[in-house]
Amino acid sequence: MNISQRAFYYVTRKKGKSLLLLAILLAMGSCVLTGLAIWRAAGEAQLELRQSLGGRLAISVDWQNSPYVVEEKLAESYDETSGKTSISSLLYSTKQLTPENIAAIKGVAGVKYCSGRFEGLTPLPELSLLPGTVPIDPKYQGCTKTLGVYNSRDDELFSDGSLQLTAGRHLGPDDRQAVLISEDLAAKSELQVGDYLTVRCYSPKDESYSGATLHLQIVGLFAPKEVEAFGKIIPTYDKIQNLVFIDLPSALAIDGSDFNYGFSALSVGIEDPAEMARVLAEIQSLPEIDWQAFTVEADNEAYLNASAPLNALSELLPTLLAVIILVSGIILTLILTLWSKSRLHETGVLLSLGFSKAAIIGQYLLEVLLLAILAFGLSYFSSCTVAEQIGNQLLAQSLPAENEAATAAAVEFGVKGGEAIAVTDGIKVAVEPFDLAMLYLIGLGVIIAAVCLASVPVMRLRPREILSKMS
Repeated sequence: MNISQRAFYYVTRKKGKSLLLLAILLAMGSCVLTGLAIWRAAGEAQLELRQSLGGRLAISVDWQNSPYVVEEKLAESYDETSGKTSISSLLYSTKQLTPENIAAIKGVAGVKYCSGRFEGLTPLPELSLLPGTVPIDPKYQGCTKTLGVYNSRDDELFSDGSLQLTAGRHLGPDDRQAVLISEDLAAKSELQVGDYLTVRCYSPKDESYSGATLHLQIVGLFAPKEVEAFGKIIPTYDKIQNLVFIDLPSALAIDGSDFNYGFSALSVGIEDPAEMARVLAEIQSLPEIDWQAFTVEADNEAYLNASAPLNALSELLPTLLAVIILVSGIILTLILTLWSKSRLHETGVLLSLGFSKAAIIGQYLLEVLLLAILAFGLSYFSSCTVAEQIGNQLLAQSLPAENEAATAAAVEFGVKGGEAIAVTDGIKVAVEPFDLAMLYLIGLGVIIAAVCLASVPVMRLRPREILSKMS
């Protein structure tokens, strides 16, 4: 009879011992499998969180230290009542960020988007603006905020889901004399995609919009996800429905100044906040950007606050798993040691019949493995039942009680594809085949170690010593 047959007969004959060992292995397998599933789920939740929140870099003119910043005195006035003289001045930089800089930054691995804005207040007489809630200076009536952009698809308002394109197309790098307006503004102004708006460029000489005439074609319409809350104090030109996107060359032409040719600031979105340092270093090494003129600031706070509980859980789980495996191994070793001593007679007989110690240990190992295969398979069902509940309890314990912002961020986080991703039910834990395979691998190692350690006291004895102990 070979060792496989002897192992099978022993397990089926010793029903009490087999059931006890099966229960121990089932408990061990359930704990380890639950820990593995939660660990993997926490890692997946971290990845989803990073991708949802992303990171942000703000590149802007260094108004304090840049050698390219110029301050021009425009006018000086004297107030007879106060006796004070006031001076109005114009501050600008002769070194600005260009579409070529945007293209270079977008070429860096890990950059999700890069956008710049050239803001202005522009009179567009063909638009029937939606009224604001506060009166405005008469000289700004009929004006609305315009954003000159290199690519509207990459603008923050579109990339974070605040605005959504509903008709036509986005503004691109090759567009000239093209605009995007809101659906509400188009409806009120009785306009549609393909219609034209007429605008006069600003003339510094006349200090009015009396320069060249541009005909801007409406190439797309957008809708805001949310509008201003009822009762909010907001001027007409700041209402989101009145916002107008214009291609950058046209926006610069409308502005009419001699010194503006690009952007004073760029917003850069990072796909994975964990890669923030690397992406920042690569952007700062780009030869296309003169860093004497610009400064860069990283904004990773939202991700750090939201990820704190998941990071704490991910750090806790390896230690918890190690403790579970160690304790399971110790308990299994102690039980097998006691049982091996109760099998002195069987061991002595087998040794006297010429069976090697390796063959006897192999039989003991097969006995445990037969039960482990069944126990670990059953642990899949028990783990599926409790894994998510335990995972969310551990997550709740990891939340810093004093940090309500982090708690709220862990419960609801992120914007992805224009839609908020809510995890109000905590992390989603599901036991997968990979977890089960890892359990069998870990269990095999623990069982081999336990059987070998438990067999050492007996296997060190010779057959004669075993028989003398029996007598």
